[in-house]
Amino acid sequence: MVLTAYRTWWDARTTAFGQPEADVLPLRLYSSGKALSDTMVTLTELTEAKKVMVGAPRNSPLVTAVDLDAKPPTATVEDCIDVTDWHQADARTRATAEPTARLTRYTAKVTLRKNESRWQIVEFTREVGRTC
Repeated sequence: MVLTAYRTWWDARTTAFGQPEADVLPLRLYSSGKALSDTMVTLTELTEAKKVMVGAPRNSPLVTAVDLDAKPPTATVEDCIDVTDWHQADARTRATAEPTARLTRYTAKVTLRKNESRWQIVEFTREVGRTC
């Protein structure tokens, strides 16, 4: 269930970032707290710059901890994220326009919390000093 929620969140992010006017409901279903606010900031920045993301990232998530006794239950995921095939593009023409300094592979530590029956991503931290 933890990995399903995490992958679904990434699918929602990829879809939202690929649209000039994104439906944010799926993002709100699978994330909250800092993870949601950071995602919304990125989405706003893309929209204001008239950019979208094309292609898709590749993930290699692994659940590293689950605490079902915590109130609420929590889980930790570590992921190797490869964004080599996920590019910034002009929202209208879809012509890619990459930033000059672009990190293409990085690790991330992700915290999830179970709210009622659903796992939600509450924190997503890039560990840019670590490669994978």
